[in-house]
Amino acid sequence: MIILSDTDVVHKLACCELLLEFLQYLQCPPNEVWVLPALPQMLKRKLAKAPAAAGNVEQFMAKVKRIPAANVATLERFSNLDVGEQQLLAILCDDQRVKHLVTGDKRALDQVAALSFGDAQLKTRLEETSIYCFEAIVLGLLQKRGFGIVQARINNKWAKLAGQQVDGVISRAFPLGGSEELARTVLSEHLATLRVGLQQLQFETV
Repeated sequence: MIILSDTDVVHKLACCELLLEFLQYLQCPPNEVWVLPALPQMLKRKLAKAPAAAGNVEQFMAKVKRIPAANVATLERFSNLDVGEQQLLAILCDDQRVKHLVTGDKRALDQVAALSFGDAQLKTRLEETSIYCFEAIVLGLLQKRGFGIVQARINNKWAKLAGQQVDGVISRAFPLGGSEELARTVLSEHLATLRVGLQQLQFETV
């Protein structure tokens, strides 16, 4: 089994220093988690003023695997997407071992869902692949690590990093003085909205 992850989720979890907990949440060998080859350099720049978060990325990269080069012909089918999204979808289509896709990019999900209407192979592979979106991962971490730890990592680490803006849904779910009930409600409602709007995709449930 292979799990493909985009850079957005890794970035957000690094800001919370929750990447190693994320690997535990996935319950698979770390070398079955594949990330984009450009991820380390991209996040090195984004986290230049956040050494603890950058260190979390280094620990994570020591365990996971970079995705191999994608087939050129498959890449060309997704030429209207950015380079990273092209690579992820090409590997998804060509490697039957891929069973999960991790992404925190709503815009990318909208584009992927739209592309599935005109691409039979992509449509089939998406039906065979479950999507872990960022909010579902945070719900899973709440269940496994507890509200106190997740809330502290968001409010005491991510929210205080220079140059890093906390995700809008996460800000609503974890205000200062917030409760676990509020967090679960906000995250669950967001997931429900995604499922209604993107019915072509199979979202992983907690």
